[in-house]
Amino acid sequence: METDIETKLLKCEMEKVKNIYDNLQEDIQIKIMEEYIVPQLIEDELINKFDELIDSEECKRLNWQVLTDVVGKIIENECALSKMCKKDVLGFKDIYEQHFIRKVNTFKDPSWTPLSSMCAEFVMRKWH
Repeated sequence: METDIETKLLKCEMEKVKNIYDNLQEDIQIKIMEEYIVPQLIEDELINKFDELIDSEECKRLNWQVLTDVVGKIIENECALSKMCKKDVLGFKDIYEQHFIRKVNTFKDPSWTPLSSMCAEFVMRKWH
């Protein structure tokens, strides 16, 4: 938990950063925005969406299908995937490696894709 002093220091530092950014040439601002800030926002949005969905009523009712879109996007985004593996919610790293690296589905029916099996496993670990 941050103290009042830490909060004030952080606010001061952020003001300095904003001042530096505001004084950069426009092309440099655009490059920073495109290469660092926007990708970070996308990664954070994907991870927050996963957290929101895994705690949803749909997942509580074992409806794993609600996860497929966001988990697919996380897997496609190298930085989001790395963050999720590091965060390791519900054993994300092991489940990802099992399904996409070792290519072993938890749910063996031929109709199950690695993505669907992975999402179902998250829901089962969380709610079953």
